[in-house]
Amino acid sequence: MVDFRNIQRDSNFRANVFLIECIAVLAVYLRVLYHLTPEVYQQHRSILLATFGVIYIIRLNFMSRYLLQREIAIEELTIVILIWIPSILSSFLLVTAKQEVSISESFTAVGAYAIGSFLNSYSEFQRKKWKAIPSNKGRCYTGGLFSLCRNINYFGDTVLFAGWAAATGNWRNMWVPLVMGTSFIYHHIPEKERYLAKRYGRDW
Repeated sequence: MVDFRNIQRDSNFRANVFLIECIAVLAVYLRVLYHLTPEVYQQHRSILLATFGVIYIIRLNFMSRYLLQREIAIEELTIVILIWIPSILSSFLLVTAKQEVSISESFTAVGAYAIGSFLNSYSEFQRKKWKAIPSNKGRCYTGGLFSLCRNINYFGDTVLFAGWAAATGNWRNMWVPLVMGTSFIYHHIPEKERYLAKRYGRDW
């Protein structure tokens, strides 16, 4: 079986489908958020949650269309964007504090979200820039933020969703970064480690 990481993109068809799916998911999220705002949310918390949603979808598509050279996997087009992400957003919408967001909550949420987003996206940007150099073709990138942690992008995702969960004001939403981090540690990272060890050998 061909690993999805080895499939190079020969068209933007899947990227376009992914974009449409993301827009649909975001539209539903924002519509429900707007509908619940008068009864459940105070205005500032609602704005914070909406901003996080918009930034995440924009960043997700920037990465999938520009930073990642491989084809988008079927799992990402189905399970991730149509089941996993909507499940997270549903929890953030429905399991939230009714009181206005505090200053300390705002700083914690925005700080974690910003740091996590930076770690995830900038690490991928550094890798793409390095891979664009002809002499680095076929080599394993271990510089930049990846020199600090081999899976800094996954760590960034976990941190940003912890910040997003904190913005809801309800500790129950911390199930999201906990489940996400666990899935990275016990599923995605071991799978990626095996792939990279096989592809790059001693370099990895």
